[in-house]
This record gives sequence, structure tokens and C-alpha cells, in this order.
Amino acid sequence: MSRDEIFDHLETMWSDRDPMPEGLVERMQALVATEVTMALTDLDYELMMLIERSAELAGTRGGADTGTGTAYTLRFGTGDLDLLVRAGGRNGDDKGGGTTRLDGWVVPPAELTVRATRIADATGAVGVGEPEQSWETSVDAQGRFELTDLPAGLYRLWLTPADPDAKPFGTPAFEI
Repeated sequence: MSRDEIFDHLETMWSDRDPMPEGLVERMQALVATEVTMALTDLDYELMMLIERSAELAGTRGGADTGTGTAYTLRFGTGDLDLLVRAGGRNGDDKGGGTTRLDGWVVPPAELTVRATRIADATGAVGVGEPEQSWETSVDAQGRFELTDLPAGLYRLWLTPADPDAKPFGTPAFEI
């Protein structure tokens, strides 16, 4: 076999065994559009980097599955602040419906407001007929926060310090 034939064979094999998820191109276009929009604004924020992602099975130890899909943990970091977010506990059907819960921990604990913003798709809409959505909460004294009943989609978290002179933080987009 020639080199090109080998690569064609590998591409066919992986396309059959691990096809590209539906809507990936549109979600990535929306993400790039969001990044470009943020770069063109005069917002001054520090982008946290994704350090780690791990997945775990969802459900209960007793065998009765109370949610579908998997739960996963994301760890974001910047110079002096770490953010750990666990997404899981989906309620609803297994076709992407239902809602998810985000539990988060900020290290070191800081007086912050956390806003989760659902990112629009490539057409500028979150969903057919849905307006832009966001949820907001505060970090407690132990550095913990929670956001419940989040519909599936692409999200970005914004962490705004209580000190008006401090720079806010933003995470890269992630999907729940």
C-alpha cells in the first residue's frame, strides 16, 4: 500500500468507529465568534486555562440511575486562582434534554460572583426561539458555589471579584 492509501484507510476506519459529533462544526464556529467578539471589546479579563478534565459514571451506588450520561470534572487555573467545576446530575431524557447541575470550588476562597453564560450557536441563537441565558451565584466563605437546572449547551463561567479594581476571570467554553 502507498502512504496515501494507508492514510485513506486510517481516515475511513476512524470515521466509522469514532465519527465527528453532530453539530461540532457549528459549536466551534460559535466559540470562535465568541472569542473574536471578546477580543474586539474593551473588556479586561484574564482567561483561565483548562488544566484537567476527567469523567466519571453518573448515578447512585444502589444501581438506580437518577441521571443519564456521565458527570465530569474540569479544572481551570490562572496565576493565583484555581477553579474546579463538576458538571453532572442530568435530569431528563438521554437525548440531550433535561438540566445539569454545576458544583464549583475556588482556591483560595475569594469573594466572587460567578455567572454562567450559555453561548449562542453560529446563527447567534442559543436555541430556536430562546434568548441569551445566564445564571448567577456567589462563592461562599469556603470557596464553594453551585448552579442548578442548567440546560444542555456550551457555557462559559465569569468570575468577578468584589474588589472593583481586581481583574475578572473567564473560562474557555465547555459543553454540558
